[in-house]
Amino acid sequence: MRYSILEIQAFLNQLYGGKPLVVVPYGYTVTFPDLVSPDVTSTQTLGITANADFVLLGIKYRQATNSSQTVSNKLASNYRVLITDSGSNEQFTNGAVELESYATNGNTDQGFLPYPRFLAGRTTLTITVSSFSTLVSTTTLDLFLEGVLVRSYSGQ
Repeated sequence: MRYSILEIQAFLNQLYGGKPLVVVPYGYTVTFPDLVSPDVTSTQTLGITANADFVLLGIKYRQATNSSQTVSNKLASNYRVLITDSGSNEQFTNGAVELESYATNGNTDQGFLPYPRFLAGRTTLTITVSSFSTLVSTTTLDLFLEGVLVRSYSGQ
């Protein structure tokens, strides 16, 4: 379910205690190049900008292989993903979850978190992707973390 602007504003108002806010749509892309299946694991880090907090609303992915693809023949990913806040060592899930269950590859009915996730400015995420495919292929995987940047100001 996609969040409405009013729902996001209500969430932020509660989170920031009614302080004046500047909110802009934003996203982070993380690329995992040359994932050669099977049994590959790759880890990337992602730094959240220092001058704003980030509220993660959903995750999308795009998998590109060495074979021809069109919009109508997108591949279901054979990867599991685990996202960890490096500072607190808090995992987003209790273990690696199947990417297709956690993110969307163009299906707008999924890929949105059940509840927005607040990430303070300067947070670093560690994202680990592991293959469970039995086929040998070369894949590039792009993850897009979609949300909003939030800046609080005094308004004086």
